[in-house]
Amino acid sequence: MVGLLLAVLILSYFDRYILSLLIEPLKKSIQLTDFQVGLLLGPAFSLFHVIVGIPLGWFADRTNRKYLLIGGVVIWCAMTTGNGFVTTFAALLLLRLGLGLGEAVVTPASISIISDYFKRSERASAISVYLAGPYLGAGLAFLVGGFIVSHLETMGHVNWPLIGERAPWQAAFIFVGIPGFIMALLMLSIREPERKERTGDALGIDVAFRYIHRRWRAYGVIFVGSACNFAMSAMTFWSVPLFQRVYGWGIAETGVVTGLFYFTAGPLGTMLAVRAQKRFALKHKDSTMRQLLFGLLIVIPASALYPIMPRAEFAVALMFVAFIGKSVATPGGPASMMQITPGEMRSQSMAIFNTVIALIGPLLGPPLIGLAIDASGDPNSIGVVLSAYVLIIGVPAILLLALGLRHYRAAVQDMEEALEP
Repeated sequence: MVGLLLAVLILSYFDRYILSLLIEPLKKSIQLTDFQVGLLLGPAFSLFHVIVGIPLGWFADRTNRKYLLIGGVVIWCAMTTGNGFVTTFAALLLLRLGLGLGEAVVTPASISIISDYFKRSERASAISVYLAGPYLGAGLAFLVGGFIVSHLETMGHVNWPLIGERAPWQAAFIFVGIPGFIMALLMLSIREPERKERTGDALGIDVAFRYIHRRWRAYGVIFVGSACNFAMSAMTFWSVPLFQRVYGWGIAETGVVTGLFYFTAGPLGTMLAVRAQKRFALKHKDSTMRQLLFGLLIVIPASALYPIMPRAEFAVALMFVAFIGKSVATPGGPASMMQITPGEMRSQSMAIFNTVIALIGPLLGPPLIGLAIDASGDPNSIGVVLSAYVLIIGVPAILLLALGLRHYRAAVQDMEEALEP
């Protein structure tokens, strides 16, 4: 079950990140600015996470989560494939919105299902394995996607049967969108589990909001730490133009290196996260939050330094360290949420979680970075802009997280007492 949900998450990130490999071809073909690119990378995708994520999470707590997931897969794959048939910024923007709509239900429903399959002592490890998906999916997008894009560019425009003539960037979207429909069929094999760890609260749409509001200090530190980590992930959208503009690398070269990082640093970080979680759990009730803080202490310094390195080799080495830190921190937020959230509102609480971190990470990050690059008048200023972005977000987040651990520990204690017979 975890393996299949992991495969769905991998596919969703593959479709999400393929756009970052096509930035320069899109800019030339449709005459986009870096700010418009930033809108496509961030708000265009994240807007529906903000608008419909919470209602979908509430609905997932009241209905069959498996079929809701299947519907999301079909929608986002149709949107990805549709990018291969458009030629304007407005159309790309609308389809990117649809991609965000389809993917809005994936993580809330999946983590809720996983939480009901595993007992509390095993749940964090299972979620850590599941949340290797973003790194494996993005890794496939850069590694395999980089090869696909480079190969299609050498072929030039191709006249396909029934489809007509497609530019290389359009063909790339079609290639990566179609396999998702097969994944939707495989999802039928998942068993919908019985919901566990209920506290007896009513299931009104406002219940999760009121529950989180009463414990706002505990949930607040989770949101701050995870939003910071997600904001660091938004930098990856700009890795291809960074290495193209500053270090003179090509799409295939950058895609291979970045993809290999996701496949190596991602699993390494996941293994480190599981080991750290088990060690922290022996002594601390806030073990999942300590895992999140540990990851941020790795990713923030490395992410601030790698975009401004004088040589590509140094940038690559620090980028590898940053990837490890991100994969260590990523499971900490959702696992922390599940430890203090009753079973009957887990999907909705995860939807709220996703909404909050989307406001800081992909919704604000890419367009602000693009706007800053445009304002500088020099496309090669991308490295300095990325470094400043990390420091402005990362340093305050680490301080707030460290100061807020005591509030999270109190919430864990309250939850454990509520579950006692």
